[in-house]
Amino acid sequence: TTGTIFDDIIVTDSVEEAEAFAKETFFAKKDGEKEMYDKHIAEQQKNDESAMSDYDYNGMGEYGDLGDLSDLDMDGMGEEL
Repeated sequence: TTGTIFDDIIVTDSVEEAEAFAKETFFAKKDGEKEMYDKHIAEQQKNDESAMSDYDYNGMGEYGDLGDLSDLDMDGMGEEL
């Protein structure tokens, strides 16, 4: 179930009872839950890739390459770097 942190809890001192409970609950659902999770992640990645398709990866946008910045006064003290 979406948003469930804990599901199918049993308190027992019987290993056999716990194993039977696990077969009926956890192991019966885990493959289906894994498929749903994988589908969710694939959809999320698809959406992320779509959202990033217009992103400017070089960070320069319309300004292009700034070139050599070594002669800029970066600290305001009038010295070249």
